[in-house]
Amino acid sequence: MPLSARLLSLVAVGASVVLASCAGEQPSGSFGTDRAATRGAAASAPGDAWPASPPEGHRWVGDRGVVVAVPDWWTTGDTQCLLPVEDTVYVETGAMTDCAAPVPPETHREVSSVAVVPTDLAHGERLVGDLVPDGDVSGQAVLTGEECGWIAERACRTVVAVPSLGVAFAMYVADAGDVDPAVFRDSLTLLPDGWTTVPLALRGGHTPVWGTEPPTTRDYARLLEERGFAVRVEPAEPPDSRTSSLVASLPEGALLDIQPTPGSPIEDGAEVVLTVMPPLPE
Repeated sequence: MPLSARLLSLVAVGASVVLASCAGEQPSGSFGTDRAATRGAAASAPGDAWPASPPEGHRWVGDRGVVVAVPDWWTTGDTQCLLPVEDTVYVETGAMTDCAAPVPPETHREVSSVAVVPTDLAHGERLVGDLVPDGDVSGQAVLTGEECGWIAERACRTVVAVPSLGVAFAMYVADAGDVDPAVFRDSLTLLPDGWTTVPLALRGGHTPVWGTEPPTTRDYARLLEERGFAVRVEPAEPPDSRTSSLVASLPEGALLDIQPTPGSPIEDGAEVVLTVMPPLPE
């Protein structure tokens, strides 16, 4: 895609994300037998085509062979100080980071998010320690429950976990009119053999996003190669008059796009394309 079209698309997406005007307690719902029985309904049976279609208006995202459905207009990795600042999907390791410009605490209550949490780290172990058994998905035990206070005071999240595969998902809903937690809970699905997900983040928990510096972009490319993907780094077309001001501060090799998007289902060994900033004309 020409850089001009790609940048205009990204700007349009960013402009469409509006912070919720007020915070709200997330309804905890119930986790009974009926709900557990419907979980993973999208999972492929042997011989079925994959990827299965996500619920309408949603996309698949996940890690370690497990995916959930999130609204398709959410961003990926939109964090500051490793906490969400837009309606987004991100990796949560429990790591703390020094921030030159800390985000006001209320910001994290004003945006909806799904955190993908590795349960083999201390933060994930603590998270799943408070959950209760709730059936299974494709034969793997599922734990569910609620967690409060991590992203912000009075912010409670719905959590589903597959501890045998080392992953949990924690959803916070800032505006109940935007997101249905039941869709999130019921969508939990194991990927079939031969499928995995595009890595969501580097080892420190940061997700590469538009404008990521070249050294970090190269680190992500190496991670993809280590995971067995075919990596193609593709310079974008030079910017035109509409987009030159948007990228004027970006160095050659800065990240512009990742396809498929981090967290998306992908076949083992398939190609991941990193579009980067081209050299600017003298």
